[in-house]
Amino acid sequence: MGVGTVIKRDSSCPLCGAQLTATELLDAGMELIDARFGVLSTLCPHCQGYLEVLPTSDRLDVGYTLGTGNLRFEVAVALPCPGLRVERAEKLLRLILKSPERTWEFRE
Repeated sequence: MGVGTVIKRDSSCPLCGAQLTATELLDAGMELIDARFGVLSTLCPHCQGYLEVLPTSDRLDVGYTLGTGNLRFEVAVALPCPGLRVERAEKLLRLILKSPERTWEFRE
């Protein structure tokens, strides 16, 4: 899966414009959409709009998946999340995210 190259680096929801943090999006996380790619579904804590996120080291990309077969993730907003680590367990269909203060686990 490719990742889009244009990254908007502000911290507002692409749906409602409210200020977001990576932590509140991860807290609102619903499920692991695809364990291979590590994309999660979540809701904006302000407008309750559906968002897709792709956690990476030190950052949470907010956007959406495109395509069928050859999927790619198009980034709309990149939220900083210093210290975020991503651990994938593909055979168990789960994703573990660790920051210095918190841990989240999502399953497909």
